[in-house]
Amino acid sequence: MTKKIAIFMTVLLMACSVTMAQEILPGSVYQNQTFSVGDIASPGMGIVLALTHGDACASAQQNLYIDNIQSSPCNATPCGKSFSSGPSFVSIQRYGQGSCGESCDVEAKQTQDADLVQDASANGKCAIVNINTFMDAGGYQDQFIGFSTDPKSQVQNLGLAAQQVLARSDGPGGGDATNSACLEQTQAGSNAAGSAYESSGIDALQTSETHGSANSTTALATTLVANTTQNQIVY
Repeated sequence: MTKKIAIFMTVLLMACSVTMAQEILPGSVYQNQTFSVGDIASPGMGIVLALTHGDACASAQQNLYIDNIQSSPCNATPCGKSFSSGPSFVSIQRYGQGSCGESCDVEAKQTQDADLVQDASANGKCAIVNINTFMDAGGYQDQFIGFSTDPKSQVQNLGLAAQQVLARSDGPGGGDATNSACLEQTQAGSNAAGSAYESSGIDALQTSETHGSANSTTALATTLVANTTQNQIVY
C-alpha cells in the first residue's frame, strides 16, 4: 500500500512539473496578416461619373477602413506596452518569469491599418463630363519569433495604386476627384535574446479638377503608385 501511494505521488509531481513548465515556457510565435483592396482583375475602389449634355450634376463618395491586430501571448490591446512607440518595445511588460534570470517569454504583435477615402463629383450645362477614378491597396506581414534565444524574422510589404481620368467637352461644366489613403503596418517581437521592430507607412493624396466654358475641351490623367518592402532577420 505504501509503495502504491509513493508511485501515485511521484506521477502527480511529474504531472505538476510538466504543467508548470508549459505555463512558464511558452513556445515560438508565428503570425501572418494580409489585407487587399482590389486586384489585377478589378479595382478595389472605383467611381465612374458620366454626364452627357443636358443640365445635370452627380457626386459619389466611398470610405473604407481596415484594422487588423495579432498579439501573443495576450489577446488585449495594447499587449504590455503599445508597440507604436518604436524601439522602446524592449521594455515591454513581462508575463511570468523563466529559470534564466531574465524573462524567457516570447511576445509578438502585428497591426495593420488602412483608411481609404474616394470622392468624385461632376456638373455640367450642356457639357459632356466623364470622371473615372480607382484605387487599390494591399499589405502583407509575416513574423516569426523563436523561443528563448532562437532567431527572429519579420517581413513587410505595403503598396498603393491610384489613377484619375477627367474629361470635359462641349458646353460649360467641370468635375473633380479626390483619392486619399493612409496605410500603416507595425511589427514588434521579443524573446530572451532581445527585441525586433519594424514599421512602414504610406500617406497619399491625389486630386484632379477640370472646368471650362462652351466650345472648349479639357482632359487630364493622374497616376500614383507607391510600394514599401522591409525584411529583418535577427540571429
